Amino acid sequence: MQTNRSKVLWWGLLAGAALLVGVACALPGLKAPAPFASPTPNLTMTAFFSPQLGVPPTATPRGQSPLPATAGPVVATATPVASPTPLPPTAVPTAPPPTSPPPPTPLPSRPGPVVRAPLLWIAPNNIDGNLNDWRTTVTYPIANVVYGAANYSGASDLSGTFRIGWDYRALYIAVQVVDDQLVQKEHGAAIYKGDDVEIQLDTNLYGDFYINALNGDDYQIGLSPGNPPGTSPEAYLWYPAAQARTVHAVELGVKLTSDGYVLEAAIPWTIIGFKPYPGLKMGFAISLSDDDDPNQAVQQTMLSNDPYRTLLPTSWGTLVFYDPGKK
Repeated sequence: MQTNRSKVLWWGLLAGAALLVGVACALPGLKAPAPFASPTPNLTMTAFFSPQLGVPPTATPRGQSPLPATAGPVVATATPVASPTPLPPTAVPTAPPPTSPPPPTPLPSRPGPVVRAPLLWIAPNNIDGNLNDWRTTVTYPIANVVYGAANYSGASDLSGTFRIGWDYRALYIAVQVVDDQLVQKEHGAAIYKGDDVEIQLDTNLYGDFYINALNGDDYQIGLSPGNPPGTSPEAYLWYPAAQARTVHAVELGVKLTSDGYVLEAAIPWTIIGFKPYPGLKMGFAISLSDDDDPNQAVQQTMLSNDPYRTLLPTSWGTLVFYDPGKK
């Protein structure tokens, strides 16, 4: 009996408490409590709020075996790509054969003859009119009448041949003259009025090729067999006019023959002021003057190797310097 009364009392208390709670919630002025908010961390305080710092490694719980290590890295299998179909090789165009360069424009030439002067590696031993020591036997004729044709009677009256060569010291010339009457009464600038040999050189052939006048690179040298011939030969330079003089540096040798004379000369390059070289070309003419009158000094006839020869360089031929040891 006592037990039943206790149960009734317990359930009554519970019902009363529930009623009180409901009334309290409905009373005016009462609010629901604000939810709890966590404070915003100060991110400058890295040591306190960084999740990576101060976090101990996770330990394996007791009683559990650690996961087995992976046997190796997982390698992704590449999807095979089909190989492209090979293209047929493209034919390489054949280059055209190289063409030969056009031939060089030939240098102009003067109307007179071409004379080739070999380099004499062994020069004549003595300049004495004896030609046995010459290493070249090539001769050129002197047979063109360029002055005084009315006074000329033929080859026995006047004619000749010459040899020519060079080295780096001098120009060598040997002239064999046929002359039936040897006359030379003059000296110096007047030797052309008697028997003599005259040489003309244009040392700057292509520099003034078309200039029809004498200038400082044109030389005219007279070689006298002597007065009388065979004694005291001499050389005189007429041009360039500013250098006109008797030239004692020219070596001369004269030998009289039964029908004339041989005149041999070595003309140093110092007179001209430069040395030649293989391949050099100069304007050139060589001539013979003749006087057959023993009573007066007068130029009666002149023969030349150049049929066009005058005092002007555009009428002269060409002298080519070469080395016979080279092709």
